[in-house]
Amino acid sequence: MNRIHKKIRFPFVHKLYLCLGILILFGWYKNAFVPFQNHYYDFSHLILVFLYPLSAFLVGALFDYLFKNKMPFNNKLYGLLFSMIIPISTNIFLFLLVLTFLFFLNTLWISRKDLDLHLIVIGKILLVGLLLYFKNYHYTNLLEESHLFVYSYLDGLFGHIEGGLFTSSAFLIILSFVFFTFDYYYKKEIPFYSYGMYLLTLVVFSIYKSDMNFLLTHLFSSDILFLLVFLAPLSSFSPYSRKRTTMYSLLLGLLILPFSLLSNFYEGAYFALIVVNFLLIALNTVQLYRMRHKKLNLDL
Repeated sequence: MNRIHKKIRFPFVHKLYLCLGILILFGWYKNAFVPFQNHYYDFSHLILVFLYPLSAFLVGALFDYLFKNKMPFNNKLYGLLFSMIIPISTNIFLFLLVLTFLFFLNTLWISRKDLDLHLIVIGKILLVGLLLYFKNYHYTNLLEESHLFVYSYLDGLFGHIEGGLFTSSAFLIILSFVFFTFDYYYKKEIPFYSYGMYLLTLVVFSIYKSDMNFLLTHLFSSDILFLLVFLAPLSSFSPYSRKRTTMYSLLLGLLILPFSLLSNFYEGAYFALIVVNFLLIALNTVQLYRMRHKKLNLDL
């Protein structure tokens, strides 16, 4: 039985690709096929939506080939993850421009300096800034903008809600988390603790405002869930020790709601994650400085 188990086992990164593929198919169905079926887009839009993850994967593969990057968490995966979270209004050429910039940053600078800077989140914030500058920032497709349908909270849970291009299904993201928890290498504590802290702040704020509708609306925010399940636990950008993992998770969960209220529930969690990411880098830098200083004193 153990031999059979070893043969059918596959790496965690492959599980990531599998779950991302399912989310991409659902995102295509929601943002391309259904609007096309209702005559809000033409046939070319069905192909265009698929171009974002496909081009991200191929450009990432090109960078990995040129710079001989054979790590499991490589440009192909980062590009695919980045394509998931972008607003639907993103121009394909602007997307590729930001994506290429991130790949160069990862290959030529950050990977050499070992700064552990969360490139995907940096790219998201940069892209949103450019979309706001060009006044082309929105997450709704044309069908959703028509307000033809009125969706319930349950509809929102199953993906009929505005969100990143391929991140709208909270239900599929939760299923992905359950699937990942059986993998030894997945840092399941990070999404679990972070969401627990986020839920606590959400309940307290809703009670303070006497607005349970606010609680229900943002209880299963798909953009927040995607960030917690797929981005926050990435080994390249998150801590390894139990103490730091707990601190990282709780602080992230604590900051999500304040940043979401200051900006919106599409970007707030990303601002929170990049702040926690910078704090982690600062902590690592201080610790490294102390270790070197201590070694220098011992040598003297």
